[in-house]
Amino acid sequence: MINFSKIKTALILLLAMPLGSAYAENPQYSQHYNSPLLIAPSFAGNSLGSRAYLTYRDQWAKLPGSYVTYAVGIDNNFYAINSGFGLTAVYDVAGTAGMGTTSATALYSYRFNFTEDWRIRPGISFSYSQRALNRRAIWGDQISITGIDETTIEATPAPYYYFDAASSVVVYNRQMWFGLSANNLMRPNRSFGRQSSKAPIEWLQFGGYNIPMTSRVGRPAEIITLHYLLRATAIQQQMEVGINWYRAPLLMGFGYRGLPPDGVDALIVTVGVAFNNIAFGYSYDFTVSKLGAATGGSHEITLRIEFNEGGKNQQRSEIPCPDVVRFRMFGDKESFR
Repeated sequence: MINFSKIKTALILLLAMPLGSAYAENPQYSQHYNSPLLIAPSFAGNSLGSRAYLTYRDQWAKLPGSYVTYAVGIDNNFYAINSGFGLTAVYDVAGTAGMGTTSATALYSYRFNFTEDWRIRPGISFSYSQRALNRRAIWGDQISITGIDETTIEATPAPYYYFDAASSVVVYNRQMWFGLSANNLMRPNRSFGRQSSKAPIEWLQFGGYNIPMTSRVGRPAEIITLHYLLRATAIQQQMEVGINWYRAPLLMGFGYRGLPPDGVDALIVTVGVAFNNIAFGYSYDFTVSKLGAATGGSHEITLRIEFNEGGKNQQRSEIPCPDVVRFRMFGDKESFR
């Protein structure tokens, strides 16, 4: 008997391949600035002290198999030496075979005072990763349509390990920032077989601008933020643009991912709430590509905590990107070092 549900699933996966192939190697996120260490190493230590975060993303929730990413991280601003250090751990699983990638990354950034108003923050990171199939893979010649046993039995490939590196730079002032990050600098071979399948260098170009709407006691109380992020490899590009509205303790955002007419991907809605130094964010991606509602969209949840902040005499120096934890827009009388 023909199993139409399996045929439908296969067609969905085939349609998904052209859209996801360029970015299948590196997980994709919607709440970029709630997981800033996953964007670029320049964001390491971009706070008044220490911060920790947890990110969970369920991509294409209705498709068979898992497309899930878990990420944790911690970083600290070493103000006296103009430096930031960070550590992240990411576990990403994709597909019915459970293609799992586990990565640990160390990050470092340094702040230069370029002029009185502009700062430059270069960064670098090094990672060590393991890749493995978590379930037995089914190969083409193992599928039987007659009820007879498959012709071969293939063993699950052994896990393998590789190193990689990334570098970035961010230029910013009190209200805006522009950055460039290069990932996969070591071009690791990510193939399970003997053939060469080197990861392409991935470029991220991003930036944003804060527009204060109202203020109280010398500090913006309501802020509109415009932001963008462009991903590019040698074979494909993808653009994301968004707008955020913030008024303590709430943040709301709307974004669009894709390069029309061929690269249309998703509409993104984000909500967040913060109390003191603890914040929670949730986003949902409405799939508007050929996959449509069959994917179930994508869910992303973030939790962030800031702690161990410096004394009152510590001057502000952060990149003014939109985070849910006490939106860090500079007040008119605040020192900017």
